[in-house]
Amino acid sequence: MNMSLTIFGEIPQSMLDEISILINESYTILGEPMGGSVDLEVFEKSEEEQFFATHDALEGKPRIRVYVNKLLPLTKLVGSAGIRRQIVHSILHGSLRFYLIKFPDVLKKALHQYGLTYDFGNSLLYSIGMSAKEYEVTDFLYSRSFIDEQVAYARYILGPTGEEVIAWRIASTNKLQEVLYLAALIRDISCAVPLVYDEKSGDEIRQYIEQKLAYVTLVARSGIQRIIYEGFNVLEEDTFENINLIAKLVTEEILATTL
Repeated sequence: MNMSLTIFGEIPQSMLDEISILINESYTILGEPMGGSVDLEVFEKSEEEQFFATHDALEGKPRIRVYVNKLLPLTKLVGSAGIRRQIVHSILHGSLRFYLIKFPDVLKKALHQYGLTYDFGNSLLYSIGMSAKEYEVTDFLYSRSFIDEQVAYARYILGPTGEEVIAWRIASTNKLQEVLYLAALIRDISCAVPLVYDEKSGDEIRQYIEQKLAYVTLVARSGIQRIIYEGFNVLEEDTFENINLIAKLVTEEILATTL
């Protein structure tokens, strides 16, 4: 496995070493990135990026980015979990085709039925695609016993914030924005769903999910619960089939009940 490292800003060598060791050890245990190589970019800071670590393959090969100013405030367990997730994305989704996703037929039909734009459809498809991929990453790591750190990551992602409640109040004044908000909520929750069935932590994770859903309408909450607790149960290994299934569920449970 080949890894190229690019540094943006001033970053302590000890932190670079720690990140590199985590990445190399993970690939040794979990498998190689698609294509056998990965680009690692470490940034001293970013005010625009929401997450502390990301993955994409928009240039045709896996690329992992880490933002040190976002990483430093976190516990080591959460930081390691989040970076390891990007490593798994590079193993499972490290090709351009996972980032230029064709519109599922069911979503095309819904856009036509409700008179929606393709820009709206693209935004919706982004959350649907991420829901499938985030679920798959957790399922992959759970099956390989990276449980405690992924539980810690789920707590981090699902932890309630005042900003979310405000964002929901704003989104719920516009039906299209409400749909996009609910789809993004499914995306956030998706990383925790495989953990719901863990004997040790499952009940706790389910409680976190329910807290995450507590402020949306009863109709929206029920729809999301059906998607994540029933629909996600039949997801398998084919990412594109999973995206098609989630698109169908979102169309039935979110679009049809909101618009």
